[in-house]
Amino acid sequence: MRTTGTLVIALITFSCAPDIVPTDPGPQDANPISGLDMAPAPDYRLFDVTPPRADIPDMLIAVDPCLDVTVEDYEEYCRCIPECCSTQEWFCPPQPDNTIQSMRVTIEICNDDGESCEFGIDEECPPPRIIHRSDCEIAHECPPGSTRDFLRWFECQLDDGRMGRQRVLCDKGVIVHGPCTSCDPEVCDGLDNDCDNLIDEDPILCEDECGPGVGLCQDGMLVDCVNREPSEDICNFIDDDCDGEIDEGQRNACDLCGELPPEDCDGIDNDCDDNTDENLIRECETPCDRGLETCLDGRWASCTARQPVPEECDGFDNDCDGLSDEGINCLCTIDQVGVLFPCAEEPLVCGIGFKTCECLDVDCELLQMGDCQALCAHLPQPGEMDCDPTIGRPAEDEVCNNFDEDCDEIIDEGMRQACYTGPRNTLNVGICIPGEQTCVEGQWGAPRGALGVWTPDFCEGEVTPAEEVCNGADDDCNGEVDYGVEMRPTDILLILDTSGSMTGEIRAVTSALARFGQHFAAEEALHWGIIIGPTRTPDPENPRSDLEVLTMVSNIAIFQQFFAAFSTLDPLDFDGGLEMHSDALMLALRNLSPLHVDLADRDWRRGVVSVPPIDQFIVNWRPNADRVIIVFTDEDEQSYMNPSFHPVEIAAAVAAAPNTTLYTFALAFYGWDEQAIASGGRNFNLVANADIMYDSLMSILDEICLPRANGAQGAMIMKQEYLPASLPYNMDAMCY
Repeated sequence: MRTTGTLVIALITFSCAPDIVPTDPGPQDANPISGLDMAPAPDYRLFDVTPPRADIPDMLIAVDPCLDVTVEDYEEYCRCIPECCSTQEWFCPPQPDNTIQSMRVTIEICNDDGESCEFGIDEECPPPRIIHRSDCEIAHECPPGSTRDFLRWFECQLDDGRMGRQRVLCDKGVIVHGPCTSCDPEVCDGLDNDCDNLIDEDPILCEDECGPGVGLCQDGMLVDCVNREPSEDICNFIDDDCDGEIDEGQRNACDLCGELPPEDCDGIDNDCDDNTDENLIRECETPCDRGLETCLDGRWASCTARQPVPEECDGFDNDCDGLSDEGINCLCTIDQVGVLFPCAEEPLVCGIGFKTCECLDVDCELLQMGDCQALCAHLPQPGEMDCDPTIGRPAEDEVCNNFDEDCDEIIDEGMRQACYTGPRNTLNVGICIPGEQTCVEGQWGAPRGALGVWTPDFCEGEVTPAEEVCNGADDDCNGEVDYGVEMRPTDILLILDTSGSMTGEIRAVTSALARFGQHFAAEEALHWGIIIGPTRTPDPENPRSDLEVLTMVSNIAIFQQFFAAFSTLDPLDFDGGLEMHSDALMLALRNLSPLHVDLADRDWRRGVVSVPPIDQFIVNWRPNADRVIIVFTDEDEQSYMNPSFHPVEIAAAVAAAPNTTLYTFALAFYGWDEQAIASGGRNFNLVANADIMYDSLMSILDEICLPRANGAQGAMIMKQEYLPASLPYNMDAMCY
């Protein structure tokens, strides 16, 4: 607590008679004012620093109100010592209604002597402390710095129940809602259909026999529809030759491309011949035998191989483990007396012994199976003196039964066997491979989990059928890759915001792409590329400043080359501030869009460069390939070229680019979502969660992989067992 010390002033009132005239007091006069040459005057006040006299009752004493002031009364404290107070405006946490709220905060900035100081610079200056803060109040309804250009259209409901559109803009920090009007996509008719105060503006979307395109509108009439060129018709659910027919004469009885799928035991008519699961027979086996089984109502049943049963005292190997009547005390019959049955059990210590049916009385009316003993105990050899009935004949091979068959004093040592728990007809088909088990205490199993705990009956390393996903592999091990449909050649270009605010999201993208490598590295139809920005590099012309850089890290290439380049990126180096991703998108479209993307007269603003330079910044899209562009950013559409690109120009270029779809990971109100939807793509929430990012990217791969219906990009269910790749994988079977 700090207080203020002030000299106490005594205010004394004197009454001076008007007839008194001051005279020269001479040197002996101690009063400094008595010698003044002054005329009679009315009463006046004098300040005296001497203590007041107690015998003067009419003396007035004024006490300084700042004497005992403390920070608890912050208003009085700041009035008395204004140099110790700093009043600031702080923004409050985000609000559910998206308003921008702030509070007034008063901070004490003095040292113990009441002097203003700067913490960290002045010695003995304590840290500033908050002595008051107000409640949060609305400061802005829209982001600070927004202008009337911050305009968006939102859906609304008209009075008659129909959906319309409502314009929302920012005016001096306040959100202004326009009327709800019936708005539709702009068409060439001389009217403002999309409620943007423009008539028949570009792009005017159109469609002809070759699919969607961009039209030229003159005086309310559609003059031309710019679209792709006709090509040879192939089975891909697209009218490639633009004759109004799709895949004519090229689809099979199931209305699919390629060969008819084989019949599978699943209760479905896979080959579209009006019969289900017909003539399906396969080989089966048990520990006892091999046989055949048939498909009934979608399930394999009726295996003809002999099944293992509990061991019985009958001299047979009932449980098919290579031993007869083991582990049980058999009651036997008279005809088994003297018959030797192999055994490997106590009291035998090791090796293979024998037991037989023995008579317990003279008439052999009572019988029992004897102990397991060495052969020499049953058939002594002439001249043989040393017979240990507990040591049997050493076997060549150990058996997994918790017994020492080979008499090496080690039980079940080194025993390994191949294992597979999936359907037998899927073994070594597609991704399905066998695993391995070891024998421990007479039971087969394997180590499991991160701790390697040995688990009975577990098969380590096996890969069993999984749900089929579109990744260039036969995941369900039925002999078909990706439902038997060949994936169309597709180039995927990533445009990644590497500004300082994107560190968490970049790590999520990196992790998701690492998981992609496990599933798509072998898919030759997919090629990949990546453009990043902004990053910073020293300005060679001005060592005190940096340049903001847009970089093509990898042009379109196979996944291994692309990911090798991507893996060299270090998120710690991402600290740029000028997000030039609209420019990156236009550079990617420069050699695709029928609408001319004018780059000849454009250059980067001061402080911005690209690698390679603009004239060499060309994406090597493959001819006749589909193209997918994916933008990751936490900022709105920005252009740093001179002259800059307007969002309308970008939308027109994206819409006109043939066989090109834009997907975005961005906040919805930044405008990227509108660009994506206009191209036939969609927008995803930008998150720092690798699992969510991976699932979102996989859903894009679904749409790339599966055939497109009526020229529109999108996933299509081909079989009832179809599972989108965006659904979670079996985590037990996934490697990381």
